[in-house]
Amino acid sequence: MKLVIQILLGLFSLLLFFSAIVQYNDPDPLHWMFLYGFSAFLCAFGIFKKVNKAYIFFSLGAVVLQLLIVVDGAYSWLQSGMENILTTPMGEEKPYIEQMREFLGTCIVGTSNLLLLYWQKWNT
Repeated sequence: MKLVIQILLGLFSLLLFFSAIVQYNDPDPLHWMFLYGFSAFLCAFGIFKKVNKAYIFFSLGAVVLQLLIVVDGAYSWLQSGMENILTTPMGEEKPYIEQMREFLGTCIVGTSNLLLLYWQKWNT
């Protein structure tokens, strides 16, 4: 089980690092680069059990705040018929597409943080 969690944390770390890098062309890149990048570092250090729980809770707080910001867009996406968020172009007429993408990205960050929290509790 220990190896499985370490592999998952490694995969999350790589995914989140990549996600942070590609945010440079986003309208609010610093916000997303920080959210993804900070969680990527937490996962990387978490593999070796070198993460303070306070940092994980800080990141989870940022996740909850971001989810509250984009939850309306996710709800609008559900009401609109759940268009394909990968192929549907973003635009002013469909702002919920970008918000749903942000919602799912934030859920990925939240999942990585919850895995870290479990890993920290399991190892103490």
